[in-house]
Amino acid sequence: MTPKELMYMEDALGMEQQLQTKCNDYASKVQDATLQNTLRNLATQHQKHYSCLLNQLNQ
Repeated sequence: MTPKELMYMEDALGMEQQLQTKCNDYASKVQDATLQNTLRNLATQHQKHYSCLLNQLNQ
C-alpha cells in the first residue's frame, strides 16, 4: 500500500469512528423512538465499515 493510500485509509477509519460516535450521541438525545432506532442502526453500519476497513489493512 502506498503512503497516500495508507493516509486515505487512516482518514476513512477516523471518519467512520467519528460518525459512529455522533450517531450514538444523537440517538441518546432525541425523544422519537423511530429516529433513535435509525440513528443506532447508522452507528452500527459505521462500526461495520470501520471493521471492514481495518480488516483490509490487516491483510
